[in-house]
Amino acid sequence: MTTTLLENQGKVRSLGKVQAKTRVKSLDKIQMKTQVKPLDKIQTNGRNLHYETFGNPSDPAVLLICDLASQCLSWFPYFYEPIVEQGYYVIRFDHRDIGLSDWVDPREWQSNPYSIEDMAKDTIGLLDALHIEKAHIIGASMGGMIAQRIAISHPTYVHTLTSMLSAAEASKLKFNLSLLPAFDAFRPPLEVHLKFWSMLAGTRYPFDCKPYQDLYHEGFVTRQGYNPQCFIHHLAAVQLSGTRLHELGRIQAPTMVVHGTEDPLISEAHASVYAQEIPKATYLALDGVGHEIPEPIAPTVLSAIFNLFSKI
Repeated sequence: MTTTLLENQGKVRSLGKVQAKTRVKSLDKIQMKTQVKPLDKIQTNGRNLHYETFGNPSDPAVLLICDLASQCLSWFPYFYEPIVEQGYYVIRFDHRDIGLSDWVDPREWQSNPYSIEDMAKDTIGLLDALHIEKAHIIGASMGGMIAQRIAISHPTYVHTLTSMLSAAEASKLKFNLSLLPAFDAFRPPLEVHLKFWSMLAGTRYPFDCKPYQDLYHEGFVTRQGYNPQCFIHHLAAVQLSGTRLHELGRIQAPTMVVHGTEDPLISEAHASVYAQEIPKATYLALDGVGHEIPEPIAPTVLSAIFNLFSKI
């Protein structure tokens, strides 16, 4: 049975019989100074993956799985620092083909393209290498698809599942193909980068370009972590994986599906449908929000996530 939560003007209210509870404490007042320790890459599933950790390794683990063609830097501090403050060990990482992880040779990819299932195995290998037996899994967009696959095929690794801004069926993904030539460039211009993300924003909050400018300068310029082949490779991985709708009933972990009502990339209607296929799922609709978790809405989302964590 799926319980639906409707987010409205910064509040979460229950539409089912379950009243959302939270143990998050004044997230808007938390000021964290988290340092990333320099770490070697970990080899998993035949690839070297770059990863970063925050917090105490002895705390319960939270694994953040990022979006299509996005570096782990796209998990902004305003999202992960409150999780660390609440006593969790946070891991974020670069997918294969992007950032500081191994890039796949286009010739190899053409003869042997990879899928969401392969990327899920990458992720499981990372947890194994870090000696993490079980984690709270949070995935955004393509990362949510990978998280769903982990919960379906590797359930023993999952405390809880949070699938944000995501889909369970490849055909539900919509993309403005006019932007593809720009993303095929070695380094898309900053204005194209900002235009892309602004197109995905909803109307509730003005688009805040500052985090995306920082992401561009650190990820594209300093790190030189943008792979021009990655967008096509990741998009193909989504398409190759087809649908998981018929498998979602196998997910046994407490689950939350989070989606913006104005998401232009994946319709909110699809998110509410696939949430109903997961036995222990709640659904959090973010009114007026697009394909994004903007900073003003993060405390609401995190409150619901901490409530989910408390169910294990």
